[in-house]
Amino acid sequence: MARRHPADNALLVAVGTLVGSVLSYGFSFALAHLLDQTGYGQIGSLLMISLVASIPATAIQAVTARRIASAGPLDAPGLRALTGPLVRWSLLVGLGTTVLLAALAPAVSALLPAVSTGEVAWTALSLVPNALIFCYLGVAQGSSRFRAFSVLFVGFNGAKLLAGVVAGAAGARPGLIMGVVAASWFATAAAAHYGLADIVGKPHLVRGLGYVHELGTASWSLGAVLVLSLLDGLLAAHYFNGDVLGRYQAGALFTRAGYFGPQFVGVLAYPKLAVPETRRKALTTAVVLSVGIGLLIVACTLFAASPIIRVAFGAKYLGGAGTHFDLVSAAWLFALAGATQALVQLALLDAVARRSHVIGWLVFGGIVIEAAIILGFAHHTATQLIGTAACCGTVTAVVSLTVSTLARHHAAAQHPAQPNSEYVTATP
Repeated sequence: MARRHPADNALLVAVGTLVGSVLSYGFSFALAHLLDQTGYGQIGSLLMISLVASIPATAIQAVTARRIASAGPLDAPGLRALTGPLVRWSLLVGLGTTVLLAALAPAVSALLPAVSTGEVAWTALSLVPNALIFCYLGVAQGSSRFRAFSVLFVGFNGAKLLAGVVAGAAGARPGLIMGVVAASWFATAAAAHYGLADIVGKPHLVRGLGYVHELGTASWSLGAVLVLSLLDGLLAAHYFNGDVLGRYQAGALFTRAGYFGPQFVGVLAYPKLAVPETRRKALTTAVVLSVGIGLLIVACTLFAASPIIRVAFGAKYLGGAGTHFDLVSAAWLFALAGATQALVQLALLDAVARRSHVIGWLVFGGIVIEAAIILGFAHHTATQLIGTAACCGTVTAVVSLTVSTLARHHAAAQHPAQPNSEYVTATP
């Protein structure tokens, strides 16, 4: 099969991630109209809980893609031998996170009074298919099957949208809506396994692959940026409720636009970041593109926030005099926070490719500082809270990318790719 031109891959992934992101936003837009502001605030909080609990799934994609990309060119039997154990490990990780979140549901509900124990338990059901889907995304990404990656990403978010619209239109409450989303993702995972059957081996467990340690390293790094991106929303759910929380969750969609807008850049760059010879050029190109896209999203939000909010959420989200929170004037801060978090994620992807912990610790420091400022005094208004998040995200992004740039190739050389012989025992 002829290889696609890099420009074709870039366009394909850009379109795929754009369509998938639009479908993901469509889930929130639809529920903003189907639920009242209190219900929408609850669904937003449950989505944030789900994202935090999905940190291992995000790491699964990165680990899977890195292992496949660094293994070099493999034929179909070689790929099946490589991927079989990775799928089984993903299933085990998904089951483990489901049980853990369900067990912690009462504590999570106590920490975030806006959601109930039952709603958190419903949300936990989505973690098993989520882990499997991210594994399949990693398989497609690492093997440069960007068409399959794009189709799966669109299908993943499309299933979420369809489930949300059907359940919301039927009058389901937020917890049950998350349960229906989980069911749709089980079907998506099954379709992904079938679609990649030629390169996905029979799932089976193989010990001694160093998988758990590598997954822990990736979870630490990628989990740090995810916590950074969700921290303000989680604290908003602690300090605010009712209409103010609903408006804040609506504003969080501008954060997601800034965060996910440059996502395709990281998808394309990551396999090259895992190879020392191509890392520097890939990192430089990715940074330039991500900064440009982020600035464009912030500018669009600054000048067009009012019509976007009116169309996406309805006129009830405009104004805000009674709540002391004008979403229109604060929307650009949400977008800026997301854009800076996307840059932090790019630095962390580079760190995962190099198996470095340094960037993760830097981001952890940013999380601690942001939390300390918000908990200490910057929580009296919603604008104060998101402004703090945007400032802390900017500083963290600048520091992280500076360290990544200075690391150059010698950091990658300290952690050479594992040889293919590591996977010999995985052959069915």
